[in-house]
Amino acid sequence: MLRGSLFFLSLLFVSAVFAQSAIVDVSLTPAGSFKAKTSEVKGAAIRKGKMVEAQNVVVGLKKLDTGIGVRDQHTRKHLDVDHFPEAILVSAKGENGKGEGVIKIKGIEQKISGTYKIEGSNLVAEFPLKLSDFKISGIKYMGVGVEDEVHLTVSLPLKN
Repeated sequence: MLRGSLFFLSLLFVSAVFAQSAIVDVSLTPAGSFKAKTSEVKGAAIRKGKMVEAQNVVVGLKKLDTGIGVRDQHTRKHLDVDHFPEAILVSAKGENGKGEGVIKIKGIEQKISGTYKIEGSNLVAEFPLKLSDFKISGIKYMGVGVEDEVHLTVSLPLKN
């Protein structure tokens, strides 16, 4: 559901998750990986009986951090953060740990699906994104490229 819980996406980026964060796991070819992280997440998930929902969750992309300054610059360039500074989980619904929704990255809306779990007062959603669905491609530096599919993990406060 809320995998769309979002964010991001866009390219981008993930692993130890805390309240209101987005992390993207990015695999590289021929080998390697990195995580892109941000705490610039605004929004919440709402519990409605057995269902969870989220709408208009906004993830700021301008402060996306990969741990390496040059890689941060390249990531922001490919996400075109000057024109599209945010990724938006437009809407998402889930039940029994699975959900689907719509995410908007670089002005392009795409359907997403994934899984979620409730950890204390947070909803943690995970879902794959294909960068090519958002017209993000050709990411390569010194012979190392980014694979088309990334995995996004988003943590949001869960309200009743």
